[in-house]
Amino acid sequence: MRITWMEKVTNKEILERTGLRFIDDLLIRNNHRWTGHLMRMSPDRLPKQILYSQLSSGHRKRGRPRLRFKDTIKRNLKLRDIKTDSWTPL
Repeated sequence: MRITWMEKVTNKEILERTGLRFIDDLLIRNNHRWTGHLMRMSPDRLPKQILYSQLSSGHRKRGRPRLRFKDTIKRNLKLRDIKTDSWTPL
């Protein structure tokens, strides 16, 4: 594209010119693909068991709780305007 650093062109503008996707879109798409694969797994598979499991004991450090995989799924579904209460049958 022959753009020099002195032209002050933003990354967003370069992506629009090239027609490439933002990295956020690629990550969300891959997250949706893995989630769909996970939902189609049989219930005896370990990844699906881990998705629906809860810890019975232990403690966390102070501060904001770390995001779980379920939380990122729900956040990505909200970004795509998909209802979070009906995402499992989809």
